Amino acid sequence: MNTTTGGLGWMYDRDLPLVSLTFARQINAQELLARMGVDQDTVAMRGPDDFHYELGGLLYTSDGYVVSAGHYRSWAWAWEHGSWKSLHDRGLMLRASIGTAALELRASMKPGAVFQYAENGRLITGLDTTDSSLARTGSDPHRFDTEIQALGGRPEESEYGPRGSLGMFYGLAEHLGVGIPEDDLINRPVLSGRLLSPAAR
Repeated sequence: MNTTTGGLGWMYDRDLPLVSLTFARQINAQELLARMGVDQDTVAMRGPDDFHYELGGLLYTSDGYVVSAGHYRSWAWAWEHGSWKSLHDRGLMLRASIGTAALELRASMKPGAVFQYAENGRLITGLDTTDSSLARTGSDPHRFDTEIQALGGRPEESEYGPRGSLGMFYGLAEHLGVGIPEDDLINRPVLSGRLLSPAAR
């Protein structure tokens, strides 16, 4: 395991088939869940045993919308365990960024990954390698070019550095200061619950 990197260091060398993470700066985890559209009746601080007893049967189902949330330094984080509301609700991260900044990381078993950064309800930089080449969106799509080059990436040449595009996006996220303590996600009590489906909003 890589232990030399920042707040996502434990994720680099893990085989994580599904990754859907939302971060928001200088708000708490409860507020982040509210902005993501959580069912408030399902939110509780749960340890691993209670989490698996109460929500385990919904993990990775198409309509489970199970999420865990916590804090790392000045950022709140939310990990979607299944259903990926952020994929279907394109306004989710923009709502999370109102009055602050938000970041989304997404990857699946298919090649490529997605990095999106927003401020105050506006997408600033979107980077998407799910169609092999890099697609850029947002009002400032080249905002992080210097950081990408420092990570060994030359996206216009389909070169994303030694860890591929997902590793490059992890590095960009760490540059912004985000992280998820592995123990918080796996061993310690954190907030968890179920997001409302996009159709229910």
